[in-house]
Amino acid sequence: MKLIYTVCTANYLYQALTMGESLQKSNPDYELIIGLVDEIPVTNFEIPYKIIPISEVQEVNLAGFKGEYTVMEVATACKPIFGLYLFEKYPDLDKLIYFDTDLWILESVEPIIKNLDTFDIILTPHITQPIDLQEQWNEKQFLNAGLYNTGFVGMKRSENTFKFLNWWKTHLKDYGYYDFCNGMGIDQLCVNFAPIFYEKVLIEYSPAYNLAYWNIHERTVDFVNGKYLINGKENLLFFHFSGYSPEKPELLSRHIKTSKTSYYPTLNSLFEIYNTALLKNHYQFFKKIIPAYGKYTPPKKERNIVFQLIEKAAWKVMNFIDNF
Repeated sequence: MKLIYTVCTANYLYQALTMGESLQKSNPDYELIIGLVDEIPVTNFEIPYKIIPISEVQEVNLAGFKGEYTVMEVATACKPIFGLYLFEKYPDLDKLIYFDTDLWILESVEPIIKNLDTFDIILTPHITQPIDLQEQWNEKQFLNAGLYNTGFVGMKRSENTFKFLNWWKTHLKDYGYYDFCNGMGIDQLCVNFAPIFYEKVLIEYSPAYNLAYWNIHERTVDFVNGKYLINGKENLLFFHFSGYSPEKPELLSRHIKTSKTSYYPTLNSLFEIYNTALLKNHYQFFKKIIPAYGKYTPPKKERNIVFQLIEKAAWKVMNFIDNF
């Protein structure tokens, strides 16, 4: 059985459908399952993937999470819940891949599956090289966000993997919220311990995995024979469009305003393909849905120039205090 799963709320289903579209093109023999931390929306169009709502997996008592989890925090806390459920639901499922909804897959995932012959868990680090200390963007961010990006996790059926998933699930029930100032990095920060607590964990250093705004500075991208060649060695396996929005296609990610798509002309065609796919997969419809679970905050309005200048000055003050 060849299965890949993702987890999201209904207002991000446009991303899940887009990731599924890339999966169908690159890995047509794989089935995508969407773990929905929400109620299934009524649509006048077909969703071509199996959706499993959280109510099918467990009693909907998500308010039991410590504090008032936001929509994002609730969704990310359910990654291990759905992973355990799928291993239980499908006894012949030997290997399982988790992908975030905002990934675009370009190549076969068979290298991941092959590595799961030897390892139980596969993780990718956010960065693999030192970076210059700069305002708003430096290595300290990763100490709060987590050393590994859990937008991708490879898993093999084993007692070791089940122990990991149960530990991750239990941890996120109380400590899966977002509070960088106090060292809380949603579902990722605790995974720093995975290679210490659990056996057969592969830290995948391949630059072809998980290319994103946080590591693109350390990788070169060339377009050769219709493929995106990374560091002159490997074809790009998947790009992580974290923080990308079709409303601001000039930004690679809303999380770092200085990263413009125009800085990466080699990837222009990929950005255009992804943007078109998001719009085609009912972006305008899904983004208006208010999720059923978690504290929902409407998207922020664009800050005016005065606020942006104040924000920049505040970063300078915080960095001065840090250095002092």
